[in-house]
Amino acid sequence: MLFNVIPVTYDLDYTLTFHSPGIEPWISGILRQFKPSDVLDIGCGFGLWGLILKGYLGCPRVVGVDVDHAKIKFAKRLGVYDELYASDVGTFSYPKPFDAIIAVEAVHSFLDAELLRRLEGLAKRGGLIVLALPALPRSIATSELAQQGYVVHRYFLRGFILVRVDKAEVHTIPSHLWRALGLLIRLFHPMLKLLGVFERGYLLAYKVV
Repeated sequence: MLFNVIPVTYDLDYTLTFHSPGIEPWISGILRQFKPSDVLDIGCGFGLWGLILKGYLGCPRVVGVDVDHAKIKFAKRLGVYDELYASDVGTFSYPKPFDAIIAVEAVHSFLDAELLRRLEGLAKRGGLIVLALPALPRSIATSELAQQGYVVHRYFLRGFILVRVDKAEVHTIPSHLWRALGLLIRLFHPMLKLLGVFERGYLLAYKVV
């Protein structure tokens, strides 16, 4: 299955339900198309994505892992995870692989080739990995992610545009409007950079392994 041929859609129903124009509707849009039967939520924290996966997307089985014992204890109270583990992702293991693995704002500070291999080892053949990074990863370049088969998007101007890094593709506005916007961005890029607009962007990467 080549997931990168499936258009990435913005899940508008999500924004109507949760009133969030952030990165979450993009991830929800990917998962909604993939329809995983079980999901591993890495860095699950207090359980936001457990609620989304179970309560909104209806995933049959959701497993969460986080290094913070206090957060795991809190997440247990929500009652949405089928299993929860207090563990470092670098040492976490599970007896069977998952349909999908998500890591939302959880691994950007230590993401490297070794961790990518470990995540891919936790996924089924043909399984999905979704990484949402609030900043560019420190240990691996965006180009390296693309070379390893990840579809990489840069998400900026929060809530409006998702740009394919390696193909300059936009999924939320018509191509002629994108060309006009691209020209404006080039003209005003120094000012936008000074204002920190691009620094608030996300990196969204996903791959079927």
